[in-house]
Amino acid sequence: MAIKARHSLITESSLFELMNNYDLYDIISCEFLTRGLNDTYLISTKQKNYIFRIYRHNWRSESDILFEIESISHLENETQHFSIPIKTKYNTWLVNIDAPEGLRYGVLFTYASGHRPEINEENCMLIGKSLGSLHKGSNSFHSEKDRSFQLDFIHLLHEPYSIISPMIENLFGEQQVHFLEQLIDEIITELKGKKLDYGYCHGDFHNFNMHINKGKLEIFDFDCCGYGYRAYDIAVFWWNLKNNYPHAEKNCWPAFVDGYLSQKSLSKEDIDSLPFFVTARRIWLVGTMLNNDDVWGRNWINQSNLTKLLLDLKNDKDNY
Repeated sequence: MAIKARHSLITESSLFELMNNYDLYDIISCEFLTRGLNDTYLISTKQKNYIFRIYRHNWRSESDILFEIESISHLENETQHFSIPIKTKYNTWLVNIDAPEGLRYGVLFTYASGHRPEINEENCMLIGKSLGSLHKGSNSFHSEKDRSFQLDFIHLLHEPYSIISPMIENLFGEQQVHFLEQLIDEIITELKGKKLDYGYCHGDFHNFNMHINKGKLEIFDFDCCGYGYRAYDIAVFWWNLKNNYPHAEKNCWPAFVDGYLSQKSLSKEDIDSLPFFVTARRIWLVGTMLNNDDVWGRNWINQSNLTKLLLDLKNDKDNY
């Protein structure tokens, strides 16, 4: 019988061969770093390090990836610090990989030196400044490449709902599905009439996607970038504080906002929308995890974890 693969792991020896597409010299090692929505490898040479990302089969189209690459190139021209893509010696951005599951794309990036920034007031102000500068610098960005999604109500709420609701119904019954559906309707009703800032977003802006080195930030992983609500982009960092650093939220969230406002203004409507977009982030993330079980598995899909989701959503609603 023919064995089929959903998400293969490319061997490090094959990575050496793929590096022949680039003008890299004295390669020492090609090490697998992490598996996420894409696979990430550390390419080490005698001179410097690089990151090679291999996109999962059918996760992003060629056009999606080229949109991402164009946006990073634009932002780099705005004098911020980013992990930037590197062309092959054939003057192309993408390397086509004939993986067991089908076509995958590889892209080489510069390596962001330093380490993940600690969550403290000083760093959070710096992180807020970086996002404000990113939003300001991307106002002039335009691409002819199609992006298959936007960070809008469809992508953040409707699509995840269609994935989450069967699990909720199976574990808790129709009443909790109705709660989730009603909550999403309330969020959309609350936000759709507001004049919210809509433009280019990073899509996953938190301290796990950046390094700090000698007081300077370098941002990476633009895989979730696209046009969308800037308030959502801001709220992702607030969600990160609530979820991973609750002890620091009280002091670090105002520092982040102050940093952002030092670079770019926010309307009262955008500020008022932030709690609703924290909820949207929770819903989007769980929907993404459920829809990509080749990354996260299915062992976490249980009554305990989904009860926590529902409790978080109810607490969010109580604090609107």
